[in-house]
Amino acid sequence: MQVKLELKIVKSNNSTVLKGGQKEGQKEQKELTSRQLDIIHLLEETPSATMPQIAESLTITYRSVRRDIDYLQKIGIVSLFKNKCE
Repeated sequence: MQVKLELKIVKSNNSTVLKGGQKEGQKEQKELTSRQLDIIHLLEETPSATMPQIAESLTITYRSVRRDIDYLQKIGIVSLFKNKCE
């Protein structure tokens, strides 16, 4: 059985995220990197893009894509869905 991973943008309305469970209005915030923003924009244009396709399109390594996707998932911007392929 094959599994297809589908990435989905949960929210992309701002490029600044709160750090470590902080409440809105607290000082310390972390901006997304330009590479993370590139991944978000690519997923907005091509939601079915795979991580190897993202890596190739942005000319970065698969490991970099995986690390950025993991981070974007952690902060709630991207969701990863597993769909069974028939």
